[in-house]
Amino acid sequence: MTNLQDIIGKRWYMGKGRTPTHVEQIDELTISSASISLVSLRFREGEPNLYLLTENDDFIGPLLYRALGKTVGSKSFRSKKGLFSFVTYSKFGRDDLESLKPISAEQSNSSFVAPGKIFFKIFRRLQAGAHPEEEVLRFLNEQDYQGSPELLASCRYTSDSGKTFVLGILEKHIPGAQNAWDVFTREPTAEKAYELGSETARMHNALREMDGCEAPSEMPPIERLSGLLEQNAARFRVGARNDECKSAAGNDELATVQVILPHLQKIWTETAPNISAIFKPQRIHGDFHLGQVLMTPDARFKMIDFEGEPTRSLEFRRGLRSPAVDVAGMIRSFAYAEAVSKINMDNVRQAFIQGYAKTANVPEDALQQELKPYIMAKAIYEACYELEFRPDWFWIPARALIQLANPGE
Repeated sequence: MTNLQDIIGKRWYMGKGRTPTHVEQIDELTISSASISLVSLRFREGEPNLYLLTENDDFIGPLLYRALGKTVGSKSFRSKKGLFSFVTYSKFGRDDLESLKPISAEQSNSSFVAPGKIFFKIFRRLQAGAHPEEEVLRFLNEQDYQGSPELLASCRYTSDSGKTFVLGILEKHIPGAQNAWDVFTREPTAEKAYELGSETARMHNALREMDGCEAPSEMPPIERLSGLLEQNAARFRVGARNDECKSAAGNDELATVQVILPHLQKIWTETAPNISAIFKPQRIHGDFHLGQVLMTPDARFKMIDFEGEPTRSLEFRRGLRSPAVDVAGMIRSFAYAEAVSKINMDNVRQAFIQGYAKTANVPEDALQQELKPYIMAKAIYEACYELEFRPDWFWIPARALIQLANPGE
């Protein structure tokens, strides 16, 4: 029997800030000593969340081995309240499935790998409809884009009420690849950054004709940041100890961001993206940072994790947006890499922008101007996240916001 602790203690649990009351099993599939189940987590307030749970993770490989057909096509299994479908898009060594092992690092999803062969990702929180990662990878594969993994198969569930949920995807694993975060925090170079900028532009070029939802609003969470700043400031006013103050957020940076927040609101109002001079809304990566990129042994970059921000709705994540969103996301990621490595990244950021502008065939100065509101929006989002979950890191987006408010200083 599934209990609340099976869910709320996990990193991929997304109900933080709400009060869970109970969990209800919706459906289940068991094959080869492994089971996957859909459960509904109910809250005291708001709509329930649907999650995919697994048991006996060491048997996920054998389950897939028996569930996926031996040829390209689909295979389905009837359950009590729906249909579990396993769709194969490309041929691969199915014996490799049985060697899949779970990756211990918990993220917003769960992953399994047979190194150098295949990679399987389970989506934990489920939303009905087309999943951006599956559809983007399929589109990029059809475009013969070489900067992303090959999509091999996907798993779906269709309820008797007609709603379809993508449960997971199987990709070709890229042998010997390093995460770009490790690359740029250890040995950042302008040459690597230029190539990453070029590859980012090639990714956007490949996605340009892909369909998507109506462009969503890019409004940054300024009101949310204001509330979080006030909450943290209140802790200092009631006499928190010095070490608690330091662990929450720097007094100076907290106070300064509170003062400049109205100015940031004014900057956003005056520069908020409307009609771009250089970009049309299109499908983008949507959660682009160094952790979403791999570098192969021959120094080529591969883009991964196209699901977008997991806390957003599927409609938002599938929306047509400016490519500047991704570019700004990577610029902010370099700021975090700089903070961790203590290596100046000015030339790295500049090279990334140059590589992107050259390959995208857009003027570099126009690109720099286009990026400003998106960089500010991203830094505001980061500031909210850090105040809520990692106060020790608040200074990183705080300093960016202070600089944006006082560019001459």
